[in-house]
Amino acid sequence: MLRSLSIHHFAIVKQLELDFERGFTAITGETGAGKSIIVDAMGLLLGDRADSSLIAAGEDQAELSAHFDLAEHAAARHWLQEQALADDDGLLIRRLLSRRGPSRAWINGRPVTIGQLAELGELLVEIHGQHEHQRLERPDTQRNLLDQHIEPAVLARVRDCWQAWHDARQALDDFERDTGDAAQAELLRFQCRELEDLALGSNEFDELEHEQERLSRSDEVRAAVTRTIALLDQDDQPGIRSLLLEALHALGDVRALDPRLDATAGMLEEARINVDEAVAELERHDNGDEADPARLEQVNRRLQKSLDLARKHRVTPQELPRLCADLRARLDRIDDQDQERQRLIDEQDKTRARWQDSAERLRQSRRKAAAALEQQVSASLVRLGMDRARLEIRVDGDADMAPSPHGQDRISILFSANPGQPPKLLARVASGGELSRISLALMIAARPHDGPMVRVFDEVDAGIGGETAAVVGRFLKQAANHGQAFCVTHLAQVAACADQQVRVSKSLSDQSTQLTVATLDAAGREREIARMLGNPDSDRSLAHAAELLESSKA
Repeated sequence: MLRSLSIHHFAIVKQLELDFERGFTAITGETGAGKSIIVDAMGLLLGDRADSSLIAAGEDQAELSAHFDLAEHAAARHWLQEQALADDDGLLIRRLLSRRGPSRAWINGRPVTIGQLAELGELLVEIHGQHEHQRLERPDTQRNLLDQHIEPAVLARVRDCWQAWHDARQALDDFERDTGDAAQAELLRFQCRELEDLALGSNEFDELEHEQERLSRSDEVRAAVTRTIALLDQDDQPGIRSLLLEALHALGDVRALDPRLDATAGMLEEARINVDEAVAELERHDNGDEADPARLEQVNRRLQKSLDLARKHRVTPQELPRLCADLRARLDRIDDQDQERQRLIDEQDKTRARWQDSAERLRQSRRKAAAALEQQVSASLVRLGMDRARLEIRVDGDADMAPSPHGQDRISILFSANPGQPPKLLARVASGGELSRISLALMIAARPHDGPMVRVFDEVDAGIGGETAAVVGRFLKQAANHGQAFCVTHLAQVAACADQQVRVSKSLSDQSTQLTVATLDAAGREREIARMLGNPDSDRSLAHAAELLESSKA
């Protein structure tokens, strides 16, 4: 759930800090007061496109942040863990808008892309705007509303089968492209021959680089070895070896008189043996490791050839062996075209048949869900004052439709406002007010998401009033049963149903316009609802407001 929202230098907001509780929150205020600014801020925090014009006048940047409690939201927690963004304190989203460049975003203090923000936002919040009913007219929206009532495993099966068919079709297309173009096949042969002639081993490039460095510095190595041998065992002056022998001789027989000296002499003897072995090893290295210009030239040529081919194929030298294997596999397929083509065709046919079967099962599930949803929405429409309306959700299979991860159905919502009239496409017969109520009824019928979901309604109650408005308010309160619902509203009947109410107001001066938001107490709510009814100073309006607030508790 959304715990808090912070807005700084955004639009006409200088500074705003809001805390929220679980349940239904009504956002009210005079027309033009800027109520939708809060919704706009939420949208930006959830990945909406930013515009520098939203930054407050006279400021260089705007900052928005929101804190969410994810204790009951497993899907969001899982997403954060997958993205390495999890935090024990929940979720903090922050976004910065700047006049000097693109906006930036952070999740739990870590920079993220706007795409990541939008992906997380889809798990957390649903925003239903003033023109939600227009979105309802779109076929994809109608399909998504119905699919919320389908078991996730059924939908996932269709997506997985479609992906398998898509991959099989792509493999066949790639094969036909490779084998159908003689020039392309010849190019593959040439490229493969180049790589096979090089025959670079899996770790060979790194080994060659190491050998090149060793060979190119062989004189430096020999000088270091010679100098080290001289220091350890010199003929013309005392070296470390002779000094160790002299030290052992100095201790002589006295080592037997004192155990501590005997132990020390033992360490000196061990050091002498180690020095002898080191000298012998260095001498063997000095005798056997001579400069090899021919080998160095050979290594340099092989390294350069590897680098040239890597640059040509736009890969790293270390990736050349894998590339060679991939090209060889493609050529082998070309060399056995008929058999491979038939195998790919068979695979495409099998995966399409599996997808077809899964799509048919989905169609059956959709028709069953559509019948149940029709009844549920129709009952809600009666409560919303549309007792004569008839809603029908039609699921038609379309054999001509190309395979899709969404199945092979055309979903249509049909509507009739009056008895005796056959249902027709929703967009053709429903008025704006009817669409708003149908949209609300469908949203209420939607299954709750994993964990408490935040739903934001921006004046979706447009075009209604009276008792219907009171029903809308109760529906919005119902929408908050699994978390939170926020609604920007002008209707007193809707606001009265809220668990929490905030009032947005705007103050004007010669130099600036400022927006303020106040969370209302009981008396403040009564006065604000009286204002929404017409007169905050009228005893009659105040009494009516008190009555609305009391009746909403029933």
